Amino acid sequence: MRKFIIPAIASLTFIAGLVALLVPFIPVGWLLIALASLLMAPYFKFMRKFIGWLAKKDTTGFVEKAGEKASELYEWAGDHKRAEKLEAIIEENVQNSEKSKN
Repeated sequence: MRKFIIPAIASLTFIAGLVALLVPFIPVGWLLIALASLLMAPYFKFMRKFIGWLAKKDTTGFVEKAGEKASELYEWAGDHKRAEKLEAIIEENVQNSEKSKN
């Protein structure tokens, strides 16, 4: 049952992000869409690419920290396979961005 909580939360967060993009005085839309993409990355390939792009653009390490927290959420839900997959996605893209900077 817990395995269905994360996709439900991610879907609602994505919808809230789209709604927030339509309201011009609430600049939270992109943040909510990025959060939903992070949670759905183990499920969809195009979201993995989006998270990879965000990780490459991020210079503060925020995406890596958020990925760790999302991975912990998957561990809590008992979905160890997707937690490991998310960690691998983040780690791969963080390493690629560090190599390209050097």
